[in-house]
Amino acid sequence: MALLTLAAAAAPAQAASAADIPVDRCKRGNFCIYDPPRYPLWQYSGNISYTHTFDGGSSWIRNNGYRVAGADHIRFTYHYFGEAKKTGCLHPPGDGTTIKKFTKKKRVNINSVTWVGAC
Repeated sequence: MALLTLAAAAAPAQAASAADIPVDRCKRGNFCIYDPPRYPLWQYSGNISYTHTFDGGSSWIRNNGYRVAGADHIRFTYHYFGEAKKTGCLHPPGDGTTIKKFTKKKRVNINSVTWVGAC
């Protein structure tokens, strides 16, 4: 079951790097989708299979999950407007890349996110 939390708290206009992302607003055990100035816009503890659409250029997805054998990485499909779908995979904290930034100045869709084993 996916849990949804909307956060409307004020935050910096744009994160300059992964180190600038406000860790405390993405609850431990969740993955979060950020779309400034709202941090995070969506966060879930379970899988999702419906599309989230938002502006690229300053947005990102983050894995803040716990290390659990077989279910601590997130695999996600996404695409920028007018482009083919791509797949990404993010590690849990302390185990590699935990953040994917969407840097193109286009609308971006995250189509699904699934908790999986290693990338």
